[in-house]
Amino acid sequence: MRLEIQRRHLRRRMRALREQVRRTARRREVTRRRRARDRIPSVAITGYTNAGKSALLNRLAGADADVADVLFATLDPLVRQVRTSDGLTYTLTDTVGFVRRLPHQLVDAFRSTLEEVTQADLALHVVDASSPEATEHIATVRGVLRDIGADGVPELLVLNKADLAEPEHIAVLRQHHPGAVVVSARTGEGLDDLREAIRGHVQAPPPHPLTGTRPGTEQTA
Repeated sequence: MRLEIQRRHLRRRMRALREQVRRTARRREVTRRRRARDRIPSVAITGYTNAGKSALLNRLAGADADVADVLFATLDPLVRQVRTSDGLTYTLTDTVGFVRRLPHQLVDAFRSTLEEVTQADLALHVVDASSPEATEHIATVRGVLRDIGADGVPELLVLNKADLAEPEHIAVLRQHHPGAVVVSARTGEGLDDLREAIRGHVQAPPPHPLTGTRPGTEQTA
């Protein structure tokens, strides 16, 4: 009896989540079309649940995203605009966190949310470097991205929570992922390096054929 009650609760929860995703899908599509029209480069933050994605967004964009150790705390992707020191503007989007063996039903339910990654110019893959299962989490996230067709999006691996991780553990992760950037969203460690890495990955499209200006930059007088 108790198991059946739990199943009913899960089914109700899944229906509610699907409905919430459907309600926000149209708004996200309008936002994506506007960004595409203005040709602003986009960066999508992805990663395993509790990797510190929202905390990193807050650091990079000065946003006020909810930071919680709760599965699927981020349902409606939070989008913020970031401007680099040399004038390039790009959008930074937080997306839903993943878990191991994510049911296909949930992948389908969150597909419109995950499309933020498939349409991004760069996937900022955030990893909890303090977790002993960090390597497995990386594989899990990449597997889901492959399932939704986002494996072709350029990836920048971010080893977060450096203040909590053992240096030896970080060294091993960096050995296996030489392009990774080590940061701590809590202390601010490594954020300048991360900003520079993002800037190096996000390349503005060619100048507009009519205006001659580069998307993401302001035209100066």
